[in-house]
Amino acid sequence: MKVLEFKSISKADGYIYYINRYKATAVIEYLSKQESFPFTFSIEYSPLGGKTVGLADIPTTLDYPLLPVRKALKAFVLQLETENKLP
Repeated sequence: MKVLEFKSISKADGYIYYINRYKATAVIEYLSKQESFPFTFSIEYSPLGGKTVGLADIPTTLDYPLLPVRKALKAFVLQLETENKLP
């Protein structure tokens, strides 16, 4: 299972300055086929410098276990955030 890319990433307006919320379309590849789906995610910054990624609206109709999908999406979000590629 591999996350290929996020398309159409948009930042949602929020009033809490240490939580950033985003909407995107994920393109993943598993078992030799590609699938894309919209989802939302958030990044919460702790006072000690840690980051917590939250995921929502992931479809349960994928023909693949959700736990590896969630883990790969969280890792990809953190990679994009450290590379400053999020809006």
